Amino acid sequence: MNIDYTAMRKILQLKLTMDQRRVPTIFANNTNNTSNKKESNQFLKSLGIYALYGLIIIPFLFFGENYMYQTSIMFGITMFILMTSMISDFSSVLLDVRDKTILHTKPLNTRTVNAAKIIHITIYMTMLTGAFIAVPSIVMLGFKGIAYFLLYSGNHFIGFIYYGTYCFGLYFCTAVFQR
Repeated sequence: MNIDYTAMRKILQLKLTMDQRRVPTIFANNTNNTSNKKESNQFLKSLGIYALYGLIIIPFLFFGENYMYQTSIMFGITMFILMTSMISDFSSVLLDVRDKTILHTKPLNTRTVNAAKIIHITIYMTMLTGAFIAVPSIVMLGFKGIAYFLLYSGNHFIGFIYYGTYCFGLYFCTAVFQR
């Protein structure tokens, strides 16, 4: 595929390190305490907030006995929150041209840089989705059983493929227009 694996790992390591330092949009207005920001991982704190947002889904577990209706409502809420958070958090990452000025001066293949960006977004969205649906998944496993849990997980797996495709399309459009 003509991708330099060691260079891609270095780029990915740098991007994930910068994610830890970058203040997520969920904490954008909280700029009072700057000493704790240097010492703590802001990304993990935002995952905790998204886990609390996952509590919004739990009441929909108890709406009747129609499992597909319940799962569709919960999936719609999950998609809305995850897509808006992806757009708000990654608009600065996707539209940032600073890495273009840094990385394009090095002897790197564009496929390597693009693969690192796509893997970075995939890791971010996997962690965000996992944090958001972890608490409702545990609750539904306890109250509804393994069959409903598998239905919910399968639904979100298909959704993850969908918004992963959307994210890659968004990245592709920004990459084309930045040329």
